[in-house]
Amino acid sequence: MGAIINAFAGTTGGGGFTPITYDFTSGSGVVTIPSGATTMVVEVWGAGGGGGGTNTSSVGGGGGGAGGYSKSSYTVSSNAGQTISYAVGASGTAGTSTTSGGLGGASVAGTSGTYVMTDMLVNGGFGGSYGGIGGGFGAGGGASGGSVTNTTGANGTAGTAFTGGFGGAATVGDLSNSAGAGGFGGAPTSPPASGTAGGSGRVIFRFS
Repeated sequence: MGAIINAFAGTTGGGGFTPITYDFTSGSGVVTIPSGATTMVVEVWGAGGGGGGTNTSSVGGGGGGAGGYSKSSYTVSSNAGQTISYAVGASGTAGTSTTSGGLGGASVAGTSGTYVMTDMLVNGGFGGSYGGIGGGFGAGGGASGGSVTNTTGANGTAGTAFTGGFGGAATVGDLSNSAGAGGFGGAPTSPPASGTAGGSGRVIFRFS
């Protein structure tokens, strides 16, 4: 099972069930629907693409694209004990002075397990190009399978003669949560320069 960065109980709701949140930023595993829950909300972010590096003072590396975002909501009052799989996409790697940034990993939820739901597949952002081939931006990752929303990640920006490209901003979900921002391109002011890695993906399950 991946890292749980925030598994906590909230205020007791109707029927005596105490809301539970599972928040994963790496790895893969299975979540079990708890007894007494009536609603399940799932949020999925793909990982950000890495920023490209540069080996020239003419143009900076391109910024990586942000990962996509999907959200689903289901009634689970009769599904206690059923399971849902998830996997979190890994960050796109930073480009070196002669390489472009890496592709962000896709994050998924619902592709296996005993609970039947539409598969949520959220792609990572593309890496920015390195300055030696123009420093082009990385495009944002697409998203599908969300019953509430599917949002394509923001594009990065291209490198210029003055700065590396900016990474695409992460999509903000419920409760101001976000993930999967694109990495920044290497600056042409001090070549050779590497870009920065993209942000990791994220999968959140909230039961109430």
